[in-house]
Amino acid sequence: MAKEKYYFDEKEAAKFKTFIEKLNLPKGKKGQKIKLLDYQLKIATDIIATKRKSDGLRRYREIFITMARKNSKSFIAAIIILYLFFTDDEMGQENIVAANSREQADNIYNMIEYMIRTNKTLMKHCVIVNSRRRILRKVTDSFIQIVSSDTSKLDGFNPYIAAVDETHEDKTGGENYTKLQTGQGARDEPIIMSITTASNGMDEHNLEYQKYQYALKVQSGEVEDDSFYAAIYRADDDCDIEDEEQWTKANPGIDLLPGGFRKSDELRRLSKQAKVMPALIPGFRRYYLNQHVVLEAERAINMKYWNNKDNTISDLSFLKGKACYAGLDLSVDKDFTALVLVFPIDDEYHVLPYLFKPAETLISDGKVDKFPYEAYAKQGYMIATKGDFVNFRYVRQIIEELSREYDIKEIVFDKFASSGIASDLQNDGFIMVDHVQGFGFSPTIADFYDLLYENKLKHPNNPVFNWMAESTVAIENSQGRIKFDKTQGKIDGIIAMLMGLTRAIANNKKQEYDPNKAIEDWANNMG
Repeated sequence: MAKEKYYFDEKEAAKFKTFIEKLNLPKGKKGQKIKLLDYQLKIATDIIATKRKSDGLRRYREIFITMARKNSKSFIAAIIILYLFFTDDEMGQENIVAANSREQADNIYNMIEYMIRTNKTLMKHCVIVNSRRRILRKVTDSFIQIVSSDTSKLDGFNPYIAAVDETHEDKTGGENYTKLQTGQGARDEPIIMSITTASNGMDEHNLEYQKYQYALKVQSGEVEDDSFYAAIYRADDDCDIEDEEQWTKANPGIDLLPGGFRKSDELRRLSKQAKVMPALIPGFRRYYLNQHVVLEAERAINMKYWNNKDNTISDLSFLKGKACYAGLDLSVDKDFTALVLVFPIDDEYHVLPYLFKPAETLISDGKVDKFPYEAYAKQGYMIATKGDFVNFRYVRQIIEELSREYDIKEIVFDKFASSGIASDLQNDGFIMVDHVQGFGFSPTIADFYDLLYENKLKHPNNPVFNWMAESTVAIENSQGRIKFDKTQGKIDGIIAMLMGLTRAIANNKKQEYDPNKAIEDWANNMG
């Protein structure tokens, strides 16, 4: 049926390819020309060059493009807008780029602006007004414009082409998309594009999920809509996350395919991390396999690796006198206070926890938490302090005693909870380093998983510390950053470990050769 109603305009497709490949690549080496990959060319020419036999107008009006992160899906939208802006005779084009933030919308605009600015021919035919994020073409009285997510500002537009980026993060309930689409009613062959990665698939009102479900119905024939085009790149459900063939299904730009640019090494590293840390698996499936997965809080630490005999140590005597970095996580009310020493030794990190809890809370909290605090305190795995709260002066005394046994280089603390004792410890001669908790730990957590996977994180097999590791829950935000959530478990020792690990890693990195500094040092020595 489609063959009877539509045709593929090969001349238009060839014209598009020639036009685009004369332009400079927005993200690459300076002056490097665009070389379209097969999937980019296919999607773009399907949209531009598939036409109706009845009147020669383009077939597709609504476009849904979804693939994993970092596969230049926004670039496809940019080259379609750019090509039609300069080659279509449509007068008064209003080409609108919308997103959930100015930064997201800028992504497409900046690519278009660069391709125009670095081409003398195109520059002769338009005016770029970057202060307004607007590009004008006077001969057709047309423009390209980015808009904010403010729904009230979209009513006046009559879009020719509208691109809505990252629709999985839409906060307007699809209202912005609807306003742009309904504003196209007077156009003969408008295009509205949704460019996205998968949402969690649980919110039936999420714009991405709505369009995804609709696309499946169109592709299956359940819904007949010849004007709807979908390019869906995703891995199979329940696939092995280390299956590289599945990576190619979700990442058409991956370097495992001809001409690919998306680094497979990153996926290889992250999939290994996810194997170690189950909480990373949903995020990997969603962002790198483009699957609809809920990023629910799950166990953050794979206890198989944590409990590995190669990661546990019993004889700690060799640590005496060695340099270490301490993490100090102070209690609120009657909870744990944790001090963890982290010793960088060659490329391994040895952690030594000191866990404080008020003696008067051991029995009652043990019943609530279903954990034998009292028994472990008697066995020396945790320190029961007098009274119903941890006296910070006592903690300060313990730190002073430990400093005579170990070389404590720095103590990392959270200024929002530790300012008093931090000032006292600084007066005692310790170097205090402030580190805000939360998602700021994301890089350290990534390092922690690498160390755990490679059996380079050593701990003394303390059952209380182990319980904290087992209780740790991870939360991932929309940017893919991770934090360990203190509200969902007693993980003070793990947080303190991350604090110490942050500075231990930073100070243990081998200094890289800096040629500029070398020249400067040489010049100073000559002087």
